[in-house]
Amino acid sequence: MRRVGLEEEISEWQKLPGPLQHQFYDHAIREAERRIEFLRRLREKLEGLRNELVFEHVGQGDWEGLRVGVVDGSCPPAPDVRLGGTYALFCSSYKIFEGEELVDEGYRSGMLFVTNITPSTTAKGVLRLLMTRLERKSALDALERGAEWLIIDGSFFGFRYRCRRVEDVEVTWYEVGEGGEVEEHTATGEDIIEELFRATREILKKKSVAIIKRARTRALDGHLVEEKWDLIEESGGRLLGAVMTSLIDKAILSIIMSEGRYFLYDSLFNRPGEFHFYSVLAGLCERWIEDRLENGEPLDFSELYALSKERVRHREKRENIPPRLFATYYPILMEQVRRGFFKASQEAPSCCFEMHVDRPLEEILPYLMGFNNEDTGHPFPLDLVDEDVRLPRRFTREFV
Repeated sequence: MRRVGLEEEISEWQKLPGPLQHQFYDHAIREAERRIEFLRRLREKLEGLRNELVFEHVGQGDWEGLRVGVVDGSCPPAPDVRLGGTYALFCSSYKIFEGEELVDEGYRSGMLFVTNITPSTTAKGVLRLLMTRLERKSALDALERGAEWLIIDGSFFGFRYRCRRVEDVEVTWYEVGEGGEVEEHTATGEDIIEELFRATREILKKKSVAIIKRARTRALDGHLVEEKWDLIEESGGRLLGAVMTSLIDKAILSIIMSEGRYFLYDSLFNRPGEFHFYSVLAGLCERWIEDRLENGEPLDFSELYALSKERVRHREKRENIPPRLFATYYPILMEQVRRGFFKASQEAPSCCFEMHVDRPLEEILPYLMGFNNEDTGHPFPLDLVDEDVRLPRRFTREFV
């Protein structure tokens, strides 16, 4: 007999057989107990770290009349492989704001076609580099249109990790030029890489800041390892887990940094780029300690630091091709590009940023904090242009 009337809402849990419901309930109880203990220990670590870090207050500043250009680009994640090859589309845009008012904008687009004999990893690498190249062109457009400051999406030299795969290839692509006409371009991967480095260095010379939405660095854990090294050494490495938080820096600073504050890595380390070494150190120290103990060798922090430093240099030299670019770029990365985080509101996560060490931080930080998206913690104009240029996932297929 069917019941008529209000239907009782059934949870997903209740849809399971009774024995499974009870088993998963036990799992939940025990996991809650484990997490409570983990969070208690984490809180102790973070409270200690909070007292070591320098959090500066962001002044109010008069940013209402500041003319700021924001730049972003996109390419659909799924190229189309019909018609005898791979089609991929990409685009970029700049928007210029005076205070909160949008006063100018521009768009660029391009199309890449590669044959099916081109490895997919190479094709994806070329596509991302071409998209970044178009972003750099939009950034320079914004500067020519009178932007006093420039905000770009992603690390200044974040494209460097795609260089190794594309140096030897030659590609042809099409993009809209300054006059609005579609132009054909052919270049080697090395040519594209060199152009990207030149454009990025030119942007770095201007008043510019890069917003890094997915920063994965763990330099703060590396710092904790150094600070507590005597304890780690005396315990034979057993207390390493008690020292490190196992969190990325963005997560740590989202928790312990107060609203309206900012943090710079160079307030903690000796050089602007030294956080790269400590981040790598945090990732390899556990295995390094195990190997040293197995071989009966002493735990010397200076050796661990030297290994981390060499790992970073080797990684950068391996990825950044040709070598002559590495000789120019690496000193810039280590000495001239500073990185930090700011927190615009209590509920928003911390936001990672990069800028040249000689640019006036006090001039742009009030803008980044004041004109901010409380949901993401990013500058609101950057989220706006990101949404504006995001090509739909299946757009390439429809295009083909």
